[in-house]
Amino acid sequence: MKKTLLTLFTVCLLSFGFNGYAAAEGQQAAPQKVNLTEAQKQELDKLHQQLFNSKKELITKYVEYGVFTKEQGDLMLKKMEERYMKLKENGYMMRWHHHQGKNLHPEKQQ
Repeated sequence: MKKTLLTLFTVCLLSFGFNGYAAAEGQQAAPQKVNLTEAQKQELDKLHQQLFNSKKELITKYVEYGVFTKEQGDLMLKKMEERYMKLKENGYMMRWHHHQGKNLHPEKQQ
């Protein structure tokens, strides 16, 4: 039962990332240049807040039921908050980086 719940929870967490793939035979689509209006950003913020609150409630229940420890739940919540803040900093534009073992930012190397 715990394994099933853990699998379900993992699927829910992965859905937060909205795995974006191009439809054309595995080829990546060219990134679009989009500038969101403030109204659009506010609407996206509202939806992301609702999603965040629902996932926070879900994690809290898993901790309550003993599926995760308090420390694990706190770590998950911290990571979710970090992803949300990064999304907000990027103007609610999702960034997809599929590294696949490649360094896409060589200028950041030391």
